Amino acid sequence: MSRKDKETPPSIMVKIWLIPLLASLIILPMVIFTTLYGLYFYNFGKVSNFINFNQIGDIIVFSVLIIIGFLIFETLVHPIIVTILNYGLKKQVSIYTRSAITLITDSFIIYILASSFNGIYILDYWSALSIAVFYHIIDWGLVLIFKVVKK
Repeated sequence: MSRKDKETPPSIMVKIWLIPLLASLIILPMVIFTTLYGLYFYNFGKVSNFINFNQIGDIIVFSVLIIIGFLIFETLVHPIIVTILNYGLKKQVSIYTRSAITLITDSFIIYILASSFNGIYILDYWSALSIAVFYHIIDWGLVLIFKVVKK
């Protein structure tokens, strides 16, 4: 690789520690969120009878799938739905409509993934909606705490 600014290439020792560090920046948040989602779904399953798991491994796989589903829906589906509503209504949709879209689509993700996964049992769509509402209440509470601390 040619260097236009005549910069010396990094040494092999820098490459040895830099590659695992950069990889951990991708893997570490995924592990942390998988653990948090796993604890959330495990505790939610113990407190209520909305969702049940056969094994702990099912919770971990389900948590990873939920994270991937939330990322895909948050980056693609939610903006598309909001844009279609903005275009169709010819005005800006409110924050309450956006929250309702988020709740409905997140509960849809939970229901579809739980229904298609063998080790996870969910009662019905209303159970998935209840799980999504409870999750978003926690999310909104954390956002409120973050805003208060930031001020």
